[in-house]
Amino acid sequence: MELTMFERLLQLPLFQGLTTQEISDVMSHVRLDFVNYHRGDEIVMQGESCRKLIYIISGEVMAEHRNNDLHFTLTEYLSDLKVIEPYNLFGMYQTYSRTYAFTTEGSTLTIDKHVMLTHLMTNHIVKINLMNITCNKYQQTQRLLCYYPDDTVRHKIVKFILAHSTTSKGRKDLQIKMTQLADIIHETRLNVSITLNELQKEGFITMQRGNFIIKDLQLLSKQQHIQI
Repeated sequence: MELTMFERLLQLPLFQGLTTQEISDVMSHVRLDFVNYHRGDEIVMQGESCRKLIYIISGEVMAEHRNNDLHFTLTEYLSDLKVIEPYNLFGMYQTYSRTYAFTTEGSTLTIDKHVMLTHLMTNHIVKINLMNITCNKYQQTQRLLCYYPDDTVRHKIVKFILAHSTTSKGRKDLQIKMTQLADIIHETRLNVSITLNELQKEGFITMQRGNFIIKDLQLLSKQQHIQI
């Protein structure tokens, strides 16, 4: 059964807890931009200024993060992404940390930052929802930093991937040289190679030349007793 626009809006993180009347008020006073996309279409690019709140209404999304300093690229496949980096609307670095593109047909709802500040943020529920989204991101990062001061090589690899992922859910493709990964986590190339081969034998990853695929990062994290 297809959802009505009111039902779709009520499911979005920013609007959860609002009544139908409050949603009706939002739609009558705020411009909501709906855009349809084809497979492969980019939504935003890494480094682009974050001046709008973008919700994924339908479709599946790929997020690609290129780190030129550490020489790696992490690609995530996000089947349940709801909103794109709302925590980067404010703060010192108001830019997108990744390039987002649809892997299927899809659509988005966009709310301009100015509209949020002048209208939506006057609603206490909307304000609390945005605070919760931002605080959750911060707390996840802090919890990850507190895990295992004396990590094994396996823990270090999992923590590195988690630290650069938007979520632990789903498949991740990490393009990186083994020597570079070893340098980043302060281990020898041999130790990293042994650990990655063990993970492949256990079915957690698939190794390819110059990159490896993490089939389910959440499952791998739980196996290491790391949950964020």
